Amino acid sequence: MHIDAITLAAVTDEWRLLLTGARIDTIIQPTEHSIALQCYAPASQHGEGGQSRWLYLSAHPQLARAHLTMLKPAKIASEPPAFVMLLRKYLEGARIQAIQQPRWELIIEFTAGYRSASEEGIRYRLIIELMVRMSNIILCDEHGLILGSLKHVGADVNRYRVIATHVQYVPPPPQQRLVAGGSLPRLEPTSLTAAQLAMCRAEHAVLTKEASQQNERKRVKLQEPKLWQLLTRNLLGFSPLFAREAVYRATGDTESLIETATTPWEELAWNVRQLAVLFDTHAWKPQLVERVADAGKTQVSTSPAVPIAFAPYVLEQYAAMPGVHIRESPSMNVLIDEFYAGAEWRDALESVRAPMRKALKTQLERRQRKAELLQQELAVSEEAARTRLQAELLLAYQHEVKQGQSSVVLQNIFENQASPSEVTIPLDPRFDAVGNANRLFHKYHKLRRALELVPSQIEQNAIELATVEQLLADLMLADTPAEVALVKAEVQSAGYIRGAKDARILPAGARKQSHKGKGGKQARGKPVPPGGGMPLHVQSRDGFTILIGKNSRQNEEVTFRKETANDLWLHARGVPGAHVLIKAGGRDVPPGTIEQAANLAAYYSQARGSTSVPVDYTLQRHVRHMKGGGPGMVIYEREKTIYAQPISHPH
Repeated sequence: MHIDAITLAAVTDEWRLLLTGARIDTIIQPTEHSIALQCYAPASQHGEGGQSRWLYLSAHPQLARAHLTMLKPAKIASEPPAFVMLLRKYLEGARIQAIQQPRWELIIEFTAGYRSASEEGIRYRLIIELMVRMSNIILCDEHGLILGSLKHVGADVNRYRVIATHVQYVPPPPQQRLVAGGSLPRLEPTSLTAAQLAMCRAEHAVLTKEASQQNERKRVKLQEPKLWQLLTRNLLGFSPLFAREAVYRATGDTESLIETATTPWEELAWNVRQLAVLFDTHAWKPQLVERVADAGKTQVSTSPAVPIAFAPYVLEQYAAMPGVHIRESPSMNVLIDEFYAGAEWRDALESVRAPMRKALKTQLERRQRKAELLQQELAVSEEAARTRLQAELLLAYQHEVKQGQSSVVLQNIFENQASPSEVTIPLDPRFDAVGNANRLFHKYHKLRRALELVPSQIEQNAIELATVEQLLADLMLADTPAEVALVKAEVQSAGYIRGAKDARILPAGARKQSHKGKGGKQARGKPVPPGGGMPLHVQSRDGFTILIGKNSRQNEEVTFRKETANDLWLHARGVPGAHVLIKAGGRDVPPGTIEQAANLAAYYSQARGSTSVPVDYTLQRHVRHMKGGGPGMVIYEREKTIYAQPISHPH
């Protein structure tokens, strides 16, 4: 769902209370579509001390939003782009003087300056437009001249208004509705009447009739129009959720049809006014609706609740719905932060993973096709044996085979049977028996030479296939830009992708290291050997240290550099994933710790999505490197198997 105008009004009210007079200290860009500002609010008159808060502004095409967040947002980019540098130039150190939202619009405007509001000073306007695909963040001077924007919008995209540097800012067009072939302003919800709703219904009936006539010719059946759609098309600032709530309160059904004969227009208009008046009364009651797994069962569910809706008013439409839970909070910002909870971060990180995953899957498909072809070549061994048999039979029966024959049928004298089988041998009429036998022996030796290479090719291809599968698992397990960068370096080192010139996902400091050699000089053509980073450390319930490798280099570190011979080693069976090591320290490892480590091994593997995963465990001394394999490629023996649930944290 998207933030609507009424929700934005509740958010703005909180900002006025918490951020007015706050100093903008730091500006970062967590993802391609977002900006985050660290704002320090001075001590209040009520005795509360000063506090820093992070303001998260997103112009994401599907996840556009603006809210306060408790923690500093993580960053995908290692270096700030030009727009962030521009914001830092004009806004860092400035104080927020005013925050306003145009009535029923998805726009918030900050006024920030370097002096108090009562004195003359330089002021800037930061405008956040949360209009789904057209969302944007724009910096203007106090006269409305655009200094920069997160997204540039040219005349070829929007002829009504251009968003570009040194162009006067023009607000979005006013909200319109279609009436009798023309456009009129949408209705003000706080003063809506039943007569206005009836007129909207009549106008809608005319439009529906025209659309039906057009679609009859195209043989397309229209869906019956619903009341909430009537509200969203005709009222200012009404989102689908807001409109459904008003319809539910009036009719008891969110999907009530417009053409229902008993539509209570008076009651619907009254409920619209009751909800819309919140824009002026500010009597907010923020709620978050969550879908709860295993609802209605006696046991407590271990699955996390999934948020499905939020609003600054009581959501009666969900109150009687089974399988949902409604949470209240004094802060709309907190609920929005919980609702999105890293969704944009995951989307941005996925956009970084996607090119590598595509390259690796291409390599995987190539190796799989090669494995099939090599298996087909192994079938040539039968042909080689048959060719040799035919040649030897021709030599044995050479006096019975005449030149000019195209084929001959001979008994297989080399079979140890009472009645030998017959073998049909094709012949070249130009040669006699010895000549045809020599041709068959030549073919046989050629096939044998080819067969001698196939086993080594199969072994090498199997190693490369396992390497690609492991890298795909490493990529899946990488949860941060630094971890993705480590996997990318490994993929480049393996030769599956070329070394990229940009360093957008490199961890801090890695870019300088990758371009500088001895003495600080540029090191051209010398790739930095990939490192794996630090393995995860988890303390078990019984006091044992559990080490987890999240990529192939960390697996190598865990298995062969952090071990002692009596440590217990675990790995999900038959799938690529993490090497897990229980540091025994000379003690017997209890079953509870083994189970906990097995759950972690299952979670940090390609089988994470399964409910039950077989996990092998054995002593570390029974694990050794795979011949010819890369980092973390091992074989093991004397293992036992336990079935585990993929759980990432101890319980």
